[in-house]
Amino acid sequence: MKKNILILLIAVLMLGYSGCASFEAALNAVNIRTDYNISSVLSGGSLSLRSTGREISWSVSSTTDGSGAVTEGTFISANGLLTVSANEKLPFVYVIATSRVNGLSDVRQVRIVTVTTVTVRSQSQSVAAGRTSQFTASVSGNNNPDSAVTWRVSSNAAGTGAAAPGTTISSNGILTVASNETISTLYIIATSMIDTSKSGSASINVVIPTVTAVNISPANPTISAGRTIQFNAAVTGTNNPANTVRWSVSSNASGTGAVSQGTSISASGLLTVSPQETLSTLYVFAVSTVDPTKSRYVAVSIQTPTVTSVTVTPANRTVAAGHSLQFSASVTGTNNPNTAVRWKVSSNAAGTGAVAQGTTINSNGVLVISENEAARTLYIFATSAFDSTKTGSVSVTVGPAVKQNPTPTPTPTPTPTPTPTPTPTPTPTPTPVVTGVTVSPASSTTLTNRTIQFTAAVSGGNNNNVRWSVSGALSNRTSISSSGLLTVAPNESATTLRVTATSVADPSKSGSATVTIRNNNENQNQNQGN
Repeated sequence: MKKNILILLIAVLMLGYSGCASFEAALNAVNIRTDYNISSVLSGGSLSLRSTGREISWSVSSTTDGSGAVTEGTFISANGLLTVSANEKLPFVYVIATSRVNGLSDVRQVRIVTVTTVTVRSQSQSVAAGRTSQFTASVSGNNNPDSAVTWRVSSNAAGTGAAAPGTTISSNGILTVASNETISTLYIIATSMIDTSKSGSASINVVIPTVTAVNISPANPTISAGRTIQFNAAVTGTNNPANTVRWSVSSNASGTGAVSQGTSISASGLLTVSPQETLSTLYVFAVSTVDPTKSRYVAVSIQTPTVTSVTVTPANRTVAAGHSLQFSASVTGTNNPNTAVRWKVSSNAAGTGAVAQGTTINSNGVLVISENEAARTLYIFATSAFDSTKTGSVSVTVGPAVKQNPTPTPTPTPTPTPTPTPTPTPTPTPTPVVTGVTVSPASSTTLTNRTIQFTAAVSGGNNNNVRWSVSGALSNRTSISSSGLLTVAPNESATTLRVTATSVADPSKSGSATVTIRNNNENQNQNQGN
């Protein structure tokens, strides 16, 4: 056994050493590199090289072993700058980088070349303003010079003319023409990196699009304050103008009016109306980026929501200390008010009474009662987030904490007698039985991309916990949380869902509710907002 452990320790040490050695070797490896992977240079020219590794010394030779002579004037500096004599007759030289730390080295062949021509080609003869076109360049000459080039774009063949801001060409030869470009012909120039005296060029016709109209959808929509609505723009014209616009929102048709703080429209056309918006009409503008003289606006009617009541369910429940209960709130009113609420728990009906530490209600309406709660009645409040003057409440009776049945104390054995008296068997305390589960609301109707809060009441037993599930959904994004919050996916195509609550204490007992689904797109024309 000891021998096996010793062998294992030696193997681990060897693996660790091997790993360290591999890392050290990678750290000290010598590899020569150049910008753009260039491996050619002109006679009388220079090339900058660099290398990985530590304490690198450089040399240049006509042979790979470093022993071959080169023409006088051909040398490499301590920083890796290769200079080739104008009289160099060799077709290539070898640059050698050697580490003075470990003796490792690398060799790179550098060709001595001449450049005769640079040829530029394009994928097409014309390009529309606001679009792109790919160009390529090839460099010809003696001894296969590298084809690395620098690019520029000009409004004249001499390469000195300016193009519109936004008209550029990348290092990969991709020409981007600004959407507001007015030049009808552009010239693309590629210059050899090996011999900057050699360049080539190609011209391309710029097709100037014209914008005839900008259309916005939806037209003349209605939306409630505190909601959002998505707008889309279509730019039409000749020569395929770019379908891009700049969005803005105003309080007047001239586009200069201020709106309430919080009312805005994004670069993608999503209008957000502040809950405090006081205007009855907003104006949404889309301006073509190709031709800013072409634009369109639509008038948006703003409805002011009102909250009439907040109803909290369930009501008049008894909950044992140390347990929890799910509450839900429904907000009713006109013009589709926001249904969000703020929850609070208090020991008095005025909402100002303190509760025991550990007694809380979260933002989803789940009440948790501390085992140390002294109040016999708690009050649950739900206040409209849209209108803080509207509140609903219910009371909860706090029952004593449910404790586990104590272990019966065994009856002492009586003093032995000629006829022993048998010890009576203690009668076990019966376990409460779950008789049913009720889900509320029992039936409801909602839109896609909405949520509904469900609650479950467990009859009998002393465990109110349930497991939630939803069936009939055709979208995997439709789901129900562990607290009973049903989320209907935006793409849900099912018309009916069934929500089920199953008792944790007795899985054979469950209750269910039916949900009728209406597609949210049906309301887009009326535009009650998402």
